Amino acid sequence: MDSLLTHNPALQLLGVVYLVLVLKMVAVGSYTSMIRIRRGVYATPEDYQLQGLPPKAADEDVERARRAHRNDLENILPFFGAAFFYALTQPSMFMARIYFVGFATARVLHSVFYIRQQQPQRTIAFSIGLLLMLLMVISTLISFL
Repeated sequence: MDSLLTHNPALQLLGVVYLVLVLKMVAVGSYTSMIRIRRGVYATPEDYQLQGLPPKAADEDVERARRAHRNDLENILPFFGAAFFYALTQPSMFMARIYFVGFATARVLHSVFYIRQQQPQRTIAFSIGLLLMLLMVISTLISFL
């Protein structure tokens, strides 16, 4: 594996960026759990039963954090596949940095803006990440064809 990474610096950069994104997703998931526990708002009836509590109505802050986490799943997982194939095309490191680091930065900002209820910043961050991913996919398709 070491030779694969040394011969493909874009793949090495992707590995670092992806691990950062995984940590970010874990942080958002943990934040969701922390809010749930603090407010006593659980995910399932059996969670309430375990605590000996009656079910509560949904909490907007918990739901907002859950939506931010779900949005990560819907966007970061496809990014990983697309970025992996992009890295295999031996791209310039300049463009790989723009796509990979730019996407990761946009996703971190998107989560912050989502949880803080900041518009239009959330939409701008989402759009930048989406645009970078789409450009990367198009570049990869052109390279493969």
